[in-house]
Amino acid sequence: MRTTRGTLPGAAAIPVVAALLLCVLGLYPLANQLTGGAAAPWYDHARTFWLLIGGTLLLVLFALSRWAPAAVDTAWRAATTRAMAIPSRVFVGGAALFAFAAAAVIFVACFGRQPHNADEVAQLFHAKILLSGRLALPPDPHPEFFGMDNMIDRTRWYSQFPIGGPAFLAVGLALGAAWLLNPALLALSILSVYGFARRTYGEATARASVLLFALCPFALFVSASFMNHVPVLWLATVAMMQLSIWADTTSHRAANRSAGLIGLAIGVAFTVRPLDALVVAAAVGAMQLASLRGSTVRARSLAVQVVAGLLPVAVLFLVDARTNGAPMRLGYEVLYGSAHQLGFHVDPYGTPHTPERALIFASKYLLQLNVLLFEWPLPAVAIIAAGLAAMRRPTRWDYFLLGLLFVQLAAYAAYWHDGKFRGPRFLFTALPAIVILAAHAPFLLAAVTRGTLRRLVLLTVPACVLVAWLAYPLGNGVGARMRTYRALSRVDPAAMAKAAGLRHALVFINEGVEARNLHYLWELGLTRGSAARLMVSASSCAVRLSIDAEAARQPAREQGRLDRLVEGALAFDAHPPEILPDACVEDVRRDSEGAEGFAPFFPANEIDATGHLGGNVVYALDLGAHNEALRGRFGSRTWYRFERRVVAGDSVPVFTPYSTMR
Repeated sequence: MRTTRGTLPGAAAIPVVAALLLCVLGLYPLANQLTGGAAAPWYDHARTFWLLIGGTLLLVLFALSRWAPAAVDTAWRAATTRAMAIPSRVFVGGAALFAFAAAAVIFVACFGRQPHNADEVAQLFHAKILLSGRLALPPDPHPEFFGMDNMIDRTRWYSQFPIGGPAFLAVGLALGAAWLLNPALLALSILSVYGFARRTYGEATARASVLLFALCPFALFVSASFMNHVPVLWLATVAMMQLSIWADTTSHRAANRSAGLIGLAIGVAFTVRPLDALVVAAAVGAMQLASLRGSTVRARSLAVQVVAGLLPVAVLFLVDARTNGAPMRLGYEVLYGSAHQLGFHVDPYGTPHTPERALIFASKYLLQLNVLLFEWPLPAVAIIAAGLAAMRRPTRWDYFLLGLLFVQLAAYAAYWHDGKFRGPRFLFTALPAIVILAAHAPFLLAAVTRGTLRRLVLLTVPACVLVAWLAYPLGNGVGARMRTYRALSRVDPAAMAKAAGLRHALVFINEGVEARNLHYLWELGLTRGSAARLMVSASSCAVRLSIDAEAARQPAREQGRLDRLVEGALAFDAHPPEILPDACVEDVRRDSEGAEGFAPFFPANEIDATGHLGGNVVYALDLGAHNEALRGRFGSRTWYRFERRVVAGDSVPVFTPYSTMR
């Protein structure tokens, strides 16, 4: 039963203002206007798709609504009656099971159950560290061979991420199915979304929300990964569902139970993605303060909530103290220093993060949401905005969902990194609010329209879903997106090593000259940010020669090293020789033979009982002649180089016996 009690007086204009903001940031290409079209270069194509395909769809639906009203009404009543007649457990359970199966199938078919992002790679390896019984490994004697983005590898070896994300993956690894963890959490999230929406918006909107969530490509594609956004999504939905119970209960026991679960969910989320947890805490806390109304039952339960929330936070602080050196110091700051923090400043890569850049990010995320949220032939943000504009009597839950969405958007606009992973990943925690608002929009529009227009608004979302999922030949839609992802390189090191019969082996991966330079810079002691800035300021050849000159410097001196490296690289590019130096010629030759990303191989490394790399196969970066530095540690192993060869038109992975002559 929909909860209307608690409507905030004098705030009816908030949904309209929110709709205008969504239009300005998410429909009008503001990000492109501020960047000369660089922020979303695909926007013109998307707009053409909406006008042609979406416009045609609306014309067809209008014609049906106008000239076949009886047939449309009969079909709509029959479909909705049958859908509502399905027992809720069957309906919601079926949707959750579909989402789990779809995400799992996508993980296999499109991504080969392998990581495709540096965040995934680092957290998978960190999960292996936890399963070895350690919070961190001792630093590797040769970190240049095993360096990886987002990994701290100096005084200790572990990922930059808070302990919660790797801990979730460690559970999956312990069960032998880490790749199924996120699909399972997505399914659980759908159950919680239903529980929240049913109590706050009624059965019809709840079922519509469940269907849209289960058929949301953005949710499915992100869940077909090892990213830590999905555990936080689940925890956020748990907090939302319990909030909907807490807000209306008069029972001490029920209030304490819901408050405890809210606190625990947000606290655990803080150990995974602290900023997202703070956003959820702000939205939930504001809702709770507005819902107290002198209720001593609910007021007293907040103490339980605080205690339950602080328990996992205390665990995080303890882990941070032992690994990062201080309870409130995150691994991000160990790698990048204060430049990683939220706010307006120069970011770790030397780019000023300004209010204008934050505005560009906010607009860009909403523009991406139009396409990647549902893959509909109409912009998703436009449908949400239309529903908000039609809202006549907003409830406290409308304000809650809008608060969650806009606080999440503002928080990550103020964050210097432009986060995209199969969509605007920094909005993923707000996905429940976004999907419920989209699902509720047709009901709101239907309430203020009649006749042909009412039929049109009711048919639009179901028709968009059908086009997105069934119009496979179109260049846009779920099928097209799956074809794009299937074209990505999929590498399964364990399966390839088993097929090749490798035993007690060391395998070198040539990742290319830029990766080699980057790892050499790390070995020389440069921070991630300084190394990245140097890499983009000069040519690969110039950086390589500057590295060689610094490595040959006797005696070695760290003071002034970054300045010398920069000056050397820029001096070479300012007056390049007519003949390319031998070292650069060798780099070009090596890379012409093929390069492969090290990321999928890195988390395939095993950890032995001493906390060092071991197992049947060890994977290392191919650093040319410098590889001999590993002879003392791994000389008893058979050495190989990983290559790809074209056989009958196909790229075939090959483990070639190692040769120092290259």
